[in-house]
Formats: sequence, structure tokens, C-alpha cells
Amino acid sequence: MPHFVAIDNLPCTGCKTCELVCSLYHFGECNPRRSAIRIIRRERDGLVFCLPLVCQQCKQAPCIEACPTEALSRDGGQGILSVDEERCSACGDCVEACPAGCIFIDSDRMVAISCDLCGGQPQCVLTCHAHCLTEVDSGEASEEQNVDYLARVLEEENLWDSVPGRGVQ
Repeated sequence: MPHFVAIDNLPCTGCKTCELVCSLYHFGECNPRRSAIRIIRRERDGLVFCLPLVCQQCKQAPCIEACPTEALSRDGGQGILSVDEERCSACGDCVEACPAGCIFIDSDRMVAISCDLCGGQPQCVLTCHAHCLTEVDSGEASEEQNVDYLARVLEEENLWDSVPGRGVQ
């Protein structure tokens, strides 16, 4: 049964530990630009607002449909979104197609980067001290609701320009 990382942004402190652990786990370096999870952080009037963005493993994934090189697909066993780096042209169509801004371009390797759930033990979930990230079974919760929630928060908080690859960085 497919899984995804559910997000509750309210307890998020914006520490970005999840970004660092993701890039460390996958690439051996602490480099948030190479992470499959990104924290959108905004400060206004002394208040901090944070929103983690990570692939929601949508059943009907617009990113897969938008990919002109067919570099995005589901792996055979778990149904997790995967990127064929040989086929990926880094065109950004998948980035634009994601309704919640949860897929990114690795600017070092010029390929799409998406959460692969770390082979079944998402490191971001294990290290999130605020407990705003949880791994859930698609049967337990609706990832569409989470995608819709993330998209709504991005719109309501006027954060789309802060999403990597979509507007001003």
C-alpha cells in the first residue's frame, strides 16, 4: 500500500533539519538545495510561519502526466514516485504541474528530485523534533486532502513565489 509524508505545518519551527537529513541521507552532504523536502519560511511582524513541502505521492500524479520525457513513474512494488535521471531533462514541467509545489529540480545534477520515502523509513519523519511530519498509509488518510491543504496554504499565505523553481527565490 502506498505511503506518503503527511504534513501538519502548525508545529513546524522552520529548523530545516528535515532538509539537511534528506540531502545527507541521499547525497552525503548537508545541502538543502539537494533535498526532496523544502521548508518555506516567512517572517512577518515578529511571527514566523513555516510550511514543509514534500511529495504527497498523489494517485493521479500531474507531475507524471506533465513529464515530456517520461522520466517520472511509479516503482513497481510500493508505487512510490521515482525519477529516471537518465531521461530527465530538468525542463521543470513536473515542478509547474505539482498542485502543491512538492517536486524540485536538483540544480547540481539538473534533474527532478522527489521524495522516495528513503526506502521505507523517511529520515525527515524520524528526525522531526516538532512532529509535524508523519508517514501515513494512503488507506489511513487521503493524500489529495493533504495536497489540497498545502496548495490552499500556499495560496492563502501568498507563498507561491517562495516555492523553489516557481517564482522568485
